[in-house]
Amino acid sequence: MKRRLFTAGVIGLSLTAALSPIAVSAEDSWPPRKITFVVALGPGGSADRTARALAQRLQEEIGVPISVINQEGGGGHVGHTYFMQMPADGSYFLASSIHPYITNAILRFDADYSLDDFAFINGQWNDYDLFAVNAETPYNTIAEFMEAAKENPGALKVSVVPGSTGAINLELALEAFGLDKSAVSIVTYESGGAARTAVAGGQVDMTVLSADGTLSIQEYVRPLAIATDAKDPNWDAPTLNAALAESGLDPVPLLAGSMRGLAAHAEFKENHPEAFQKMVDAYKAVLEDQEFVASLEAQDIGAEWLGPERTSEIIHSNFDILKKYEAQD
Repeated sequence: MKRRLFTAGVIGLSLTAALSPIAVSAEDSWPPRKITFVVALGPGGSADRTARALAQRLQEEIGVPISVINQEGGGGHVGHTYFMQMPADGSYFLASSIHPYITNAILRFDADYSLDDFAFINGQWNDYDLFAVNAETPYNTIAEFMEAAKENPGALKVSVVPGSTGAINLELALEAFGLDKSAVSIVTYESGGAARTAVAGGQVDMTVLSADGTLSIQEYVRPLAIATDAKDPNWDAPTLNAALAESGLDPVPLLAGSMRGLAAHAEFKENHPEAFQKMVDAYKAVLEDQEFVASLEAQDIGAEWLGPERTSEIIHSNFDILKKYEAQD
């Protein structure tokens, strides 16, 4: 009888341990049976295409299926809120345009989240804003354009998307040349496509939009500068700060354009650092797969590896710039 009781006790303890939520650590049990990527924007866009391509390849790397769902609305705010309400156990990740949409939502809405609630993993596809004029205009440098704006305030038209990084990069460039927004006539469009069509057709003189997106009208425009720290091989134009240096002007802070990538809950990274690192390593590994990278490039999808530290640095530093200009509007 005693032996029978002892055996039952051992079995009971074993079952308790097996059913206990702390019996197996997240590091040992991750990945879970299924992972979900949340896209905070609509289907078919650049963020959605990036997320779905990554999910398809990454699920092979980590050995579990990854589904993708869209939660659009409020400039990404709806999707960010949905993601924050999901379990912070590494079963949900935000696979979206993680910049500037998270920052803009925090600044423009009464958000229940902050940047510190996200653990950024990588900014995979990064657009940088291009200053480009209609090819028929006489301006060959940004200094020439700004000089003309100074001589004839409000005469030159510039197309931007309201609230975009392009709109703020325009303000930064104007300030660098000692001008304010009244020096040009800013024409706003609700989409980058419409803003590009305006400069290509000559309805405006210049546009400040993503360099990658503007490739579609490359034959109709002349590039003047690009708001990044390195020249873009697709555009024969200096960086914005290099152009400013040529005019003897101080550099401006570089505001990155759209960054499509991946983020986890900060709680997941803090509580389960080894599991978080597994996702980081898997993500980096797929972007080192040349066949996968080639497939992304064939779809015009970026394949850059910045890593958690650099991605976080860019987003946090850009937050301060966006906060300053949001307060001025």
